[in-house]
Amino acid sequence: MSNNRIANHASKMSDIYLNEVTSVICRNIKPGHEKDYDNWLKRYLALQRSAPGYRSITIIIPGGGKSSYRYIIRKFDNKADMEKWDNSKETLKLIDEANKYSTRHYETSTGLETWFTLPGLKTLSQSPPPKWKMAIVIFFAAYVISIASRNLLSPFIGEWSLFANTAIFSAILVVLLTYFALPILSRVFRRWLYPGNI
Repeated sequence: MSNNRIANHASKMSDIYLNEVTSVICRNIKPGHEKDYDNWLKRYLALQRSAPGYRSITIIIPGGGKSSYRYIIRKFDNKADMEKWDNSKETLKLIDEANKYSTRHYETSTGLETWFTLPGLKTLSQSPPPKWKMAIVIFFAAYVISIASRNLLSPFIGEWSLFANTAIFSAILVVLLTYFALPILSRVFRRWLYPGNI
């Protein structure tokens, strides 16, 4: 693959992830309706997976199922696809049914904003930090990770092809940003990122 094709492919992938939208749906199950909700959820997930623009879905049950709260984290290619799905007849019918078993609250944000969820806040509806603040923190973290990883790994993989080299450094950057750097930095800079919520 030529360098131009690699660059074009990377640009397209970047555009996809920048437009990606994540929605966190929180439902509190009414006592005695746990089985009803579980049956509903199976049908909801099966239908949503066929929606245009659907990317992924994650279900979180706090406390190993002891909690009455359930979280659905879903990703779509863009906001328009998510809104089309949310406003479809099938979805609205399923949501009306789910309201018999549970109460709902959800917050939608861009993919980058989901990197800045701060543990300890009392609600999922917190406002994300301004984009310029997120950009500064992400740049700082990405710069440090890039410098460190290239200094450490270049002697070993410096002669590899551009495609393999880029893939390895990109994977390291994304994993370390998502699981280590940004969760830590969102705590370190929490007073600056969330001045009204601390």
